Amino acid sequence: MSVGRPFNLLSSRLQFRRFVLGDAPSILAIRNDPNVLQFLPWWSPLRPEEGWNYVTRQTQSALGAPNVECHLAVIERQTSALIAICYLKVNSSGNQAEIGLMLGALWRGRGYEQEILRSIGIWAKAGSDGPGVERVTITIDARDTAVLAGSGAAGFAMVSQGIWAGQFPFYMAAM
Repeated sequence: MSVGRPFNLLSSRLQFRRFVLGDAPSILAIRNDPNVLQFLPWWSPLRPEEGWNYVTRQTQSALGAPNVECHLAVIERQTSALIAICYLKVNSSGNQAEIGLMLGALWRGRGYEQEILRSIGIWAKAGSDGPGVERVTITIDARDTAVLAGSGAAGFAMVSQGIWAGQFPFYMAAM
C-alpha cells in the first residue's frame, strides 16, 4: 500500500475518501463535539492548529499498511456533508484490522453506523484494493447504543468486553 494513494469507496448513501485540507473545520466539529467525545473518553478535543496538522498527516498516511492508523472522511452523498471520521489500522502480520468510527451527533441513529461499519469492514476483507485481512474488529464504548446496534446489524459479533482505564466499559466486536 503506497503512501497517499487515492482512495474512494462508495456505498448506497456514503462516500469514503482521504481527507482534504478543506475538511479541517468539519473534522474539528465532529472531533470536538461533546456528544461524540462522551463515547471516546481516551480522546481529547483538538485546537484548530492541531486539527490542521491531523488532516495534513492523514492525507499522506499509508492506507492498509501494517501498523499505520489511517483516518478517512465519510461523506453523505446526497448533501456532500462530511458526517463521520472512520479509521483503519492493520496489524503487523496483515491478517487483522481494527476499525473505528466518529459519527457526527446529527447523523446518529439513522442507520449510518451500520452502513459505515459494513462498508469499511467488507472493503478491508474483500475489496479489490483493500488489505485483504481475515478479521476486522471494533472497540465500542458500552454506552454507545447506536454503534453497538449498528455493528450487530453490519455483521459484527461481540467477542469480548472489558473496562478501559478502570472506568469505561467497552465491547470488542469482530467480523
